[in-house]
Amino acid sequence: MRFARDGSMSPGLVPTLGLLLLAALAACQSFDVRSDWDETASFDGYQRYFWLEPPIAEGADPFADNDLLRKRVRKAIEANLTARGFQPVSQREDADFLVTYGVQLDEKLRVNGTSGVYGGYGGYGRWPIGAGIGTTDVRNYQEATLIVDFLSTQKEELVWRGWGSGFLQTRDRERGQERFEAGVKAVLDAFPPNKPAR
Repeated sequence: MRFARDGSMSPGLVPTLGLLLLAALAACQSFDVRSDWDETASFDGYQRYFWLEPPIAEGADPFADNDLLRKRVRKAIEANLTARGFQPVSQREDADFLVTYGVQLDEKLRVNGTSGVYGGYGGYGRWPIGAGIGTTDVRNYQEATLIVDFLSTQKEELVWRGWGSGFLQTRDRERGQERFEAGVKAVLDAFPPNKPAR
């Protein structure tokens, strides 16, 4: 790091640090988000929605389905829909589409490896010699994927699905609430398909 004679940073270094900071922040907010939809469906008339509570599956993972998580997910989805002009209705017959969600937990492996070199100099001190050592740390973890579904009101047919991972923590409430809300927004920003976000 370069400093001026008075101890302050070099002016040319400030923009570089700023770019690095922005890149780091962007990396922190990157999510794996995808979507799929019925190409024959028309979404132009979608304004009012009815919240369809996901069914309670027998034997479901308690970290993927519980009352606390249900409230948090619903609140985040509804807040994003409201911010984009969609209106919730209390009667199903008044809705243009139905909204529900699901959480899928997948078992993953995280492998972290470290290496190092130890030794000295050989050939009368002219070149280094040594041996490499390494350690590998393998851990199991669960990756949560949030799935948001839009259904037709009459037959409950799936017309749009958005999903994303990398932001939903099912085991630690205090671990990244802002990231969770940003992830839900990223999923819903993919609707409507092939159109710019509102």
